[in-house]
Amino acid sequence: MVRFSRTAALLAALPLLGGCGITERAKDVWAKTPAVWEKLPFVEGKSQPPPGATYPPSQQVQTIFEPDQAKPGCAVFAHLLIWIPAGSSGRGIAKAAEQEAMRRGADLLLIGGSRQADKDKGLDFIYYGPEQPYDCREKWGGWKFGYTDWVSQGSWISLGYNEWGRGETWFNVPLTVQAAFLRCQN
Repeated sequence: MVRFSRTAALLAALPLLGGCGITERAKDVWAKTPAVWEKLPFVEGKSQPPPGATYPPSQQVQTIFEPDQAKPGCAVFAHLLIWIPAGSSGRGIAKAAEQEAMRRGADLLLIGGSRQADKDKGLDFIYYGPEQPYDCREKWGGWKFGYTDWVSQGSWISLGYNEWGRGETWFNVPLTVQAAFLRCQN
């Protein structure tokens, strides 16, 4: 009976002791595990609605990385910064941003620069205008909105064609991403 108790105690303690040898492997597995919000069909960030025009939800959104890629007549109706939590994949970032864009009625999602965020705020969408929609190709003024929030962020992080939507691309730091929503339908 004593021998069985010692064996049971040793077997119960083995996972605790064994963890010391697999720390790096556990970190690797944890880093590749999708964040909880990436697994859900839709998770709303802590956003407030855009201050200008509102539209019914759209069924699909296309992502572009240059304002010149917008079709003629597409109107910018939302400027925003997106906060992305650490440990997110390119696929998870794309899904969260695209779902928010569709929820707000966008046909196009324009992605600007991305930087390491100064704090991990989780998933959040902060809107900066405009009050009235404007034609993207004719009046795009650049990434000037939210400047005081943007300038206080960390170093530049590449989040472009090669990273967007890819499940094998991981970001171990929180990000802040510039974005704009465009509506191309009447």
